Amino acid sequence: MDQAQVFLAAGLICTIAFAGFVLLDSDSRTDGLPDWEVLDVCLADHSGSISHIHATLSVIINGNNILIPDDVGLTDEVCPDGMRGVHTHDDTGRLHIETPGAMDAPVGAFFVIWGEQFDDSNILNKVANDDNEVVMFVNGQQNFDYENYVMKDGDVIEIEYRARQ
Repeated sequence: MDQAQVFLAAGLICTIAFAGFVLLDSDSRTDGLPDWEVLDVCLADHSGSISHIHATLSVIINGNNILIPDDVGLTDEVCPDGMRGVHTHDDTGRLHIETPGAMDAPVGAFFVIWGEQFDDSNILNKVANDDNEVVMFVNGQQNFDYENYVMKDGDVIEIEYRARQ
């Protein structure tokens, strides 16, 4: 075997190994959703020892406040007899993060549960472009974690789609 064949064989072996790792990775989701543990939470009620914190979310599109609907994550198709790990009870934007123990709850998980899009370039089907941007503030400070920001008790989260500044 000459040197070129050795390199070719090594490349083929590495490619097969990588493909096997990706396909057999037990932590990968097959539904195309992010691998956030909180997305799998379904609680029957508020009883028992659960972690219960709150964050407040507001979404502003071109200067207009968007209503965060009530009952997002309550008795939906994923959790027909209970509540998801992140949900609302009213239309105030108050997010209830309730989990069977301490668990990260990224703000993006709420948008997945709501069935809406949110990341650094998209909010509620408004896409950032040369003229407009998506910005996020947490407790008054700009935050660049976007959908991956892990909410903490008392957070005030503001997501805005606006003209570039």
